[in-house]
Amino acid sequence: KILSTILNDKKIGFFPLSIIFRGRFLKNFSFPNGLEKKNYDLFSKLRKSNFIISINSEKKNIELIKRRCVELDCPMLEEYDFLNDFYVSTIKIDLHPSTKVRIYQEKALSKMFTKGRARSGVIVLPCGSGKTIVGISSTSILKKTSLIVCNSTVSVEQWKKQFLKWSTVSKKKIKSFIAGEFSIANYSLAEIVITTYSMISFGGQRAKLSASFLGEIKTREWGLVILDEVHVVPANIFRKVLGIIKTQCKLGLTATLLREDRKVGDIGFLIGPKLYEANWLDLEKLGFLAMACCTEIFCPMPPEFYDCYLNESGSIRQILCALNPNKARVCDFLIRYHENRGDRVLVFSDNVFALRSYATKMTRAFIYGATGSLERMRILKKFQEYEGQTLFISRIGDTSIDLPEANVILQISSHYGSRRQEAQRLGRILRPKFRSSKAFFYSLVSSQTEEMFYASKRQQFLVSQGYDFKTIVNLWGIENISDLVFSSKEEKIQLLSQILSNQTIKI
Repeated sequence: KILSTILNDKKIGFFPLSIIFRGRFLKNFSFPNGLEKKNYDLFSKLRKSNFIISINSEKKNIELIKRRCVELDCPMLEEYDFLNDFYVSTIKIDLHPSTKVRIYQEKALSKMFTKGRARSGVIVLPCGSGKTIVGISSTSILKKTSLIVCNSTVSVEQWKKQFLKWSTVSKKKIKSFIAGEFSIANYSLAEIVITTYSMISFGGQRAKLSASFLGEIKTREWGLVILDEVHVVPANIFRKVLGIIKTQCKLGLTATLLREDRKVGDIGFLIGPKLYEANWLDLEKLGFLAMACCTEIFCPMPPEFYDCYLNESGSIRQILCALNPNKARVCDFLIRYHENRGDRVLVFSDNVFALRSYATKMTRAFIYGATGSLERMRILKKFQEYEGQTLFISRIGDTSIDLPEANVILQISSHYGSRRQEAQRLGRILRPKFRSSKAFFYSLVSSQTEEMFYASKRQQFLVSQGYDFKTIVNLWGIENISDLVFSSKEEKIQLLSQILSNQTIKI
């Protein structure tokens, strides 16, 4: 029945097919008009035996065939018989004796490896629950050349450190391929290569060495490709990565299998089905994640700000919401409160102008897209080494940046109603801490503005996972604290004039 469904489909039947019976090619077919009676008779004779239908398609059409099979409710399953594969190079790698694989990580791996084969697909685990360990474990089981693709240079370095920490792989056998930090001599010895989506999918002119390096990646046959933060793969540019790389098995890792553009379904045929997903609160009850206290705080706008908000539109409205003086005062109060407790605070803002304004006014370090890689590494290292208790960061901190010390997040500006971003940000503080078993997530929202609508939409995924948001309509008594930022009316008027005079701000 399944075979009839697929071969009677006009989109798939157009491609030439072969039957492989008892290890040899039996016959070539094509079914542009569907199955005919003589073909039914042939399949009836073969049905009691094991035979293989081979679709002889060009590589560019494979995505189309996979998509069509999903639409026909006959999804294709990709399995890799790695134990009997002598073509792809075998590598020496095992987990370090001190590495402990948690029970839910073992369960996730058992869904990937079954009957001596590796199944392509996606594993969904919360932030801070050890997705990297799952990726390293899968590599140590396959023992084949592996390519790890990340979404930032910072995460490339983190993956490399984790491989060296948790596995027995030699430092000479693992290399990173990022801008300005590679050489052909080193790459020829590499059995595990870590790079970024942009390094592979970039279509512009490349340096000679970089082009040669990419050529090596394209021509090599990889046993395993690990796609970190796999939810970015359906993007039109990043999906080119899967068309460029030759691989036997694909493993996608993410904390939030969500996209607001409805392309998340494409992951099913680009990579494979969802193999395993862990519930956030279940892991919290088991002690693998910190106990999160989620709070939404409404911050009313001063009258002069709200009048401008009603009369403006577009980007100016968003900046007025982000730079609401009362929101800034609440932010300043919460930073001081948690710093006095000894907590480590991350302040997130998608609006770069607001991010720089807050950080400069409160004399704290900040990171955003234009911050150079070396400067970014330096600031992150200082935060990790307790040289600063608070760090302001833009959306670049949403994913793949490992900040295990942080246990408090303040969100002052966000990307509209993105459920994925809300969950990713909460995940930055879910790793259990020795000092405190609790994590605090504050979302600061300007009252009676579009932020209230987006805030309710953003919380939907976390609510579905069992989290509860407490709502504080007003922080009583905060107006009596005189030394907070923007305490005087003159400061507020000056801030408003700066916002209105800057008409070319990029959000």
